[in-house]
Amino acid sequence: MSALETIRKRAKLLVIIIGASLVIFVLEDALTSGRFFFGGGENTIAVVNGKSIDYTKFKVEADNAVEKEKASLGVQSLRDSDVTAAVQTAFSSMIFQMVLSPQYQKLGINVPDSELTDLMLGSHPAPDVYRLFMDGEGRIAKQFQDPRTGGLNMSMVIRYVKQMNEQDQARWEMIEAKVKDEDLRSKYFYLLINGLFVPDAMAKLDNEDASKTYNISYVLKRYTDVPDNSVTVSDEDIKDYYNKHIYEYNQQAESRKVDYVTYTVNPSDSDMASIKAMVDTMYNQFKNLKPSEDSAFIIATDAQVFDYQYHKAGALPVMIDSIMTHAAVGTIYGPYKEDGKYKIAKLIDVANLPDSVKYSRIFIPAPNGDFDKVKALADSIKAAATPENFADLSKTYNKDPESAEKGGDMGWITQGPNSGFPPDLEHQVFFGQVGNTVQLKLQQGFLIICVTNQTKRIKSYKVGIASKNIEPSTATQQKVYAEISDFEGKNHTADLFEKAASQMNRRLVDIGENDHSLPGIQAPKELIRWTYEKKEGDVSDVINTGDNKYVVAHLIQITKMGTTPMEQVKDEVKQKVIADKKAEKIMADMKSALSGGLASVAQKMGSTPASAQGLTFESYSIPSLGKEDAVIGTMSALNVGAVSQPIKGELGVYVIKVDSTYYTNKADFRVTQMNETKALRNRAPNEAYNALIKKAGYISHLGKYY
Repeated sequence: MSALETIRKRAKLLVIIIGASLVIFVLEDALTSGRFFFGGGENTIAVVNGKSIDYTKFKVEADNAVEKEKASLGVQSLRDSDVTAAVQTAFSSMIFQMVLSPQYQKLGINVPDSELTDLMLGSHPAPDVYRLFMDGEGRIAKQFQDPRTGGLNMSMVIRYVKQMNEQDQARWEMIEAKVKDEDLRSKYFYLLINGLFVPDAMAKLDNEDASKTYNISYVLKRYTDVPDNSVTVSDEDIKDYYNKHIYEYNQQAESRKVDYVTYTVNPSDSDMASIKAMVDTMYNQFKNLKPSEDSAFIIATDAQVFDYQYHKAGALPVMIDSIMTHAAVGTIYGPYKEDGKYKIAKLIDVANLPDSVKYSRIFIPAPNGDFDKVKALADSIKAAATPENFADLSKTYNKDPESAEKGGDMGWITQGPNSGFPPDLEHQVFFGQVGNTVQLKLQQGFLIICVTNQTKRIKSYKVGIASKNIEPSTATQQKVYAEISDFEGKNHTADLFEKAASQMNRRLVDIGENDHSLPGIQAPKELIRWTYEKKEGDVSDVINTGDNKYVVAHLIQITKMGTTPMEQVKDEVKQKVIADKKAEKIMADMKSALSGGLASVAQKMGSTPASAQGLTFESYSIPSLGKEDAVIGTMSALNVGAVSQPIKGELGVYVIKVDSTYYTNKADFRVTQMNETKALRNRAPNEAYNALIKKAGYISHLGKYY
């Protein structure tokens, strides 16, 4: 028994040691990361209603949003700005849902599937559905246009939905989610805004204030006319002012004060000469190419893409439109500068093409991918098809129910992305005559297309544009980088940086963690992240901010969320205390002369009365003085001929007299009531959401990751 007891004791001791080690491990992680005691942590991307949102979980949503955006645009990659926009939209939608979902649940607001279907495919679809089927000129694309009303042909939309490919499906799902979200919001805010109105008494008073006009005389003693050293400000005065106005120093989000110097890398004279020589060589090569070689050549230049479309006069870039539309095929124009590039334009072809084409189609499916089984049928239909018999053939053979019902009619299309055709097929359709039939093999079967009508043919131009970026050479970039690296190396402390930067063209900015732009910087994200990883006084290494610019920054001050400490705003508070002290001094002097009227006050202040005409209670500012709300408010309470007490204003201290009043354009108060109610309801959704998000204790760290 003693042996067993010894084993038990040793086992218990081992458990205690292991447990203690685990506790120490957890506490150490908690203390260093702050997660255990304070919530959130290194991976927290936002906090809403006390709930932390983990970055790894949001990243799944963000990646999905980016992939859907790629699919909807039919591209393999997105520009950085498009990625940022997609992520920001996903993030905003997530926060909106977290803030408003509790409100929806309290009020029983939802969007049933039947309602969503009606919003997407009903007789009056949501605006986003309309926008999906519009052409580049803001009109409904002809193939989706109802010929009777000019509106959206919903039967065509339904057919489109049933036949969507992966790219179209992704775009449709994005629109569907957006429509549902917006419908929830509109229901919630509809309940809110319809409970708001302006009472009769308030409307009558506002109507009176808006139409009553004042002419006034005034005496102004500016604060700047009184020397700062004429008043005494103690630390106690500063502290007292800060405590009384502490609400003014409430910081809604953490921020950083940073100053930085920028080195811009511009092409040197040698670079420009080299670029010009390359462009001249490119010009000669382009000029002597065969038409079949043009597209590959253009794609190989900095242009990277070749425009296969034919454009009518007026649709080409302004710099080349009149030249290309009056030139012979093969004409080259350039090089010319545009958008930071040297460009060379070549008229590749001219053709008389219809602006729009009407077509019909027949779909022959290949069950289980057995194309051989149906190819003979597809070939025979293509051979026999004419505009006259195509409708009958469609009713017999077309396996697409929607288009079969209308004889395969797909309506009108124009050239370009809205046609939905690849370049080769679009070429055949637009170059062919009425009756031209094209057969296309799809993943699911064969598609037979017949051109049934065309608009009048007009002269159209195919222009290829090769380009060369105007940018500094590697040697020039290295030279400038060496210069800024030398600056950074010699000035890597706060004092040295400030001394050196004061002699340069530096910028001083306040930066928020989620900012996306800074003055003069194209890609500031690395700089913004740096400011939120460092401590006050740190000087950065050289940061590449894109657009051939390098930056060295100094983190001057960190302002935490919440009430800003007095020491950080002491200088600002001191200036306000000085102004208050001056105001007290001026007001005392003015009061001693009030008994003699405005002229006596002016004499006491060593000035003459001035005047302001045509003021109303709603005046935003006073001519030559600016915004002076205290003066406007006092004015509206004075009788004609009455002289005010001294008024503490923005520029200085005033004494005013109302010389005369009159009414202009006095409207029916009901019109004022209607307009003010409308304005109140327009503001309500945004102001309500801001109040909800503030109540939810919303904190965002999105900028840390994106």
